[in-house]
Amino acid sequence: MNQFENDICGHFSKSYMAIFKYALNASKRYRRYTIPKRTTGKRVILQPSAELKTYQSYLVSYIFEKFPCHDSVYSYQKNKNIKQMASLHLNAHFLLRIDFKDFFPSIKSQHIRKFLNEKSFLLDNILSDNDITLINLLVCRNGNLTIGAPSSPMISNIILYDLDEYLFSICKEMGIVYTRYADDLYFSTSNPNILKNILSLLKTFLKTFFLDLLVNEDKNIYTSKKRRQQVTGLILTNDGKISVGRDMKRYIKSLIFKYRNDQLEQSQINYLRGYLSYLYSVEPEYIENLKNKYTPKLMQELFTLKQQCLF
Repeated sequence: MNQFENDICGHFSKSYMAIFKYALNASKRYRRYTIPKRTTGKRVILQPSAELKTYQSYLVSYIFEKFPCHDSVYSYQKNKNIKQMASLHLNAHFLLRIDFKDFFPSIKSQHIRKFLNEKSFLLDNILSDNDITLINLLVCRNGNLTIGAPSSPMISNIILYDLDEYLFSICKEMGIVYTRYADDLYFSTSNPNILKNILSLLKTFLKTFFLDLLVNEDKNIYTSKKRRQQVTGLILTNDGKISVGRDMKRYIKSLIFKYRNDQLEQSQINYLRGYLSYLYSVEPEYIENLKNKYTPKLMQELFTLKQQCLF
């Protein structure tokens, strides 16, 4: 047995054969449900069983966290958030957003195998072909990454490192700021007529890249300071501030009003608390407005014990 086999067997107190047998049926251990998208339509979530999650989380810490993630990436990163990313684009006059189509499902088991084979020198232990097959069975469903598995975000971040490095390098030469949040790529500059070259450069690179990524042409957005600019849902205001936007604030206030009148179910209250936490992380000063409008006592009720120190 190699080191990986010894470690995974010891961690789960199972034989390698038992884990492999479990992994062969892992694709059947997902629950499918949908959630509304931020704009229109629904997003399919494939949530792995509790046991499968433990395997995926173990592989994240044992294998995938050993690989570098590019500094330009702000998704699923400790000590990084969307406000920090948005602030990098705040003072630019021109902003381009490019989106990948079917991002997680586009990353397949053969891509992960190729990545692990080529980058295994970064690991402490050598992975055998059987090890890589086992890893793929545990982190993929029917050969693809899924939205809902705890391992998918980390894998997507590290496997795009070469793409991120390419885009960062060419953007630095062109005076462009580049950042990525999952499948959303943002480019900003104050120099006119430069961003128009980015899309063709990206598509040319993707032709030789080992991932089968496709640009979602319907979601590419080019804006300037003359129009409202957004980065991962945050509004970049013309006076140099970052905001969740009027629509989000209006929605939060409507939920608080319903909460005050006992018109929210517990699940809705949980959502409201999440929205308030998000609002505080972006515009903490706006919480003061809500306290003045709805009283500090009511607002304190809505924050979790961890957050109550804010008041």
